[in-house]
Amino acid sequence: MEIRKDFDGDILVLSLVGDFDTTEVENFSAEITGAVEAGFVRILLELSGLKFVNSTALGALLTAQKRMSQYGGGIAASGAQPAVEKTLKVLGLDQKISLHELMDAAKAHLNNLSTESVSTTGEEVEFFRPDAEVSFGLRPRRGRLEKMHDEGLTFDFENLDGLDVVSVFSPGAPLKLRFLLPLYHPTHVFNAGAEVGTHEMLGPQTVRIHVRFTDLSDPEREAIKQYVKDLRQLRSQ
Repeated sequence: MEIRKDFDGDILVLSLVGDFDTTEVENFSAEITGAVEAGFVRILLELSGLKFVNSTALGALLTAQKRMSQYGGGIAASGAQPAVEKTLKVLGLDQKISLHELMDAAKAHLNNLSTESVSTTGEEVEFFRPDAEVSFGLRPRRGRLEKMHDEGLTFDFENLDGLDVVSVFSPGAPLKLRFLLPLYHPTHVFNAGAEVGTHEMLGPQTVRIHVRFTDLSDPEREAIKQYVKDLRQLRSQ
């Protein structure tokens, strides 16, 4: 199978051409890993040239979707031929990966993924790198919470003061987080282990970091899911 890459803003377009079988899973997974490391968490799969997909490849698609959703992104697909579309639907993958006839519709879906997060602008996040090798050190720093979703959050950090942002906030870098969600409980402090997904510079002294939770108690994970659900519902009224 040939994988052709293109870019549309912050969306990575992967055109799959040929047969997607077990022998191609490693290459596809490498493309997904490369996308995350490059800061792309919204993937559009253009499937008009895909003739066949087997069960192992379907598993790889689901794994990729789960990985992107952990960082607040996702996968959408367009142009699937009837046989491929039928396979995806029969096995329920259309419930996980949004299928569209046209590429523009798939792009619109991906561009709207931000609505799956809820804005929590203004709350403080205390964070540090638990690995002592990095110059950032164990001293807690404070950022500003911007968005929360079921599997992670986004926060801004200012006053970088010469900090090596690329090194400190590299994809997969571990962080320890402490934060409040006053609309959930006025005094409860959430403690979470997390890893960096992507970061982006908002200015010379401000970086925005997207992380996913890697270590969070079951009660706190459920509380966050309920918090996000409640805010989505309230804001849709």
